[in-house]
Amino acid sequence: MKKIKFKKDFKYKFTIVILSLFMLIGVLSNQFTDKNFYIISTCIGILSLIAIIISTIGLLKSLKKLQKPRSKKTILSMIVISLTSCLFLYIITANLINALKFIL
Repeated sequence: MKKIKFKKDFKYKFTIVILSLFMLIGVLSNQFTDKNFYIISTCIGILSLIAIIISTIGLLKSLKKLQKPRSKKTILSMIVISLTSCLFLYIITANLINALKFIL
């Protein structure tokens, strides 16, 4: 039985956790009604915040290990984590622009 090395395999776990958070966010997004709007939107916001934090940590860890030999799993996890980080940065920027337009 293979032992899991947390320092080495941690970035792969980040990728799996982020993808499962996205699936959970997608399922919760389809459950909106007038009665549970605030509860579900709060849950989605918290899950999105957790995904932002995890993707940023995973991206930084992947960038630190970039100098070592690359495998397919490493490249795939870096792509998923960097796309997730870029997606959330885009969403935050778009929301800030909309908020500034509303205020001004």
